[in-house]
Amino acid sequence: MAFGAITDLWLIVILSRTHGDYHYMPVASMPLWQALLCSAVTAVGLFSFAAALNDILDAKHDRIFSPGRPVAAGDIGSAQAFLVALASLLLALAGVLSFGSDALLIALMVAAGSLFYNGTAKHIPAVGLLTVGILHAGHMLIPNEQFTFTLPAWLAMTHGTAVATMMHVVQSKRPALSSRAIWALASGWLLCSALIIGFGLSKSTGSFWPESTPLYGPFIPLVAILAFVAVVHRKVKRATTAGIAAEKIARYGALWQSLYAAAWLFSWGENWWALIALLLAGVGFGAMTLLKELGGSVAQPVAYRG
Repeated sequence: MAFGAITDLWLIVILSRTHGDYHYMPVASMPLWQALLCSAVTAVGLFSFAAALNDILDAKHDRIFSPGRPVAAGDIGSAQAFLVALASLLLALAGVLSFGSDALLIALMVAAGSLFYNGTAKHIPAVGLLTVGILHAGHMLIPNEQFTFTLPAWLAMTHGTAVATMMHVVQSKRPALSSRAIWALASGWLLCSALIIGFGLSKSTGSFWPESTPLYGPFIPLVAILAFVAVVHRKVKRATTAGIAAEKIARYGALWQSLYAAAWLFSWGENWWALIALLLAGVGFGAMTLLKELGGSVAQPVAYRG
């Protein structure tokens, strides 16, 4: 599931390097292999940190509701899990150093946001669900915090919030989403949308959409969104239990980020890079299918990490 997080960062790396506005930034001046490697290490490190943190803080709850998880089952001790979380965070910070001090600050903020989510926010649905989306958006800014075309970050925020909300509803988690919580979540999403898109508009010196965008460009991400809705609806409808339905939402929600990356690249006219992104998405989906066949369907879902 970390594959989607990697492709999010790779998207920003590629777009930053294919346009001259960011030639002075480390993401554009360093060798391509280094930028891709460092962003992948950062993504995996932050993802693993959040996952380990979740299992540590939820160990007591998981012993009742998810006894198969490593910490809850006793396969990994809390001290070992803490070392995994710490090592993952250090790995992420080592990867992000090449992108500069601003990138390091954003990575630390994302890590702090993961701690806030796992420790407090997820117990308040309106706050927790939006926090997941905000972490997705902030995560994308790590390679280039000055990237002015912010619609990919907005889509990441919206997608992350939507996936987390669907899982919350499908699993009938407590506390349930009340009418007040839904209004608070919608209001928070509108505010964050205005801030993310407004930041890009305020920093743009010319057109908000890149000049290389073909006429059909804006419709490609929309097609990817509609395809995700259709696929998830079909998968949830065919699921036999709420746990399996939530697992499918989580897995497809995470991996669909790689398809969004391809969609944005096609929308910018970067067709060769988009084809590579599609190939990587195919590898990700193939690996997901293989692991599912080897491990079988599980009754308890994998949590959607921020």
